[in-house]
Amino acid sequence: MKLILFLSKDCRTCAAIEPKVEKLCEEIGLELKKVDVTENPSEAAQRLVFSTPTLILEDRGEVKRWSRVFSLEEVREFLERVKG
Repeated sequence: MKLILFLSKDCRTCAAIEPKVEKLCEEIGLELKKVDVTENPSEAAQRLVFSTPTLILEDRGEVKRWSRVFSLEEVREFLERVKG
């Protein structure tokens, strides 16, 4: 299972949330992949990511997606429930 963070260098929200997502993944023991949509637009397009920040939880396919406005507490609760 891994979490993918789609972000952009000019996105202030992305800059604020990135270290928090890194810390959350460390605490939960989850792999984190970061994708800059400016540098990798094709990967963002393949996953239908149209806004940043976007988080996608993957486990043999997409399990859950959070986009634009979400709380990290909501993400943490879901991840803890799924990881059991």
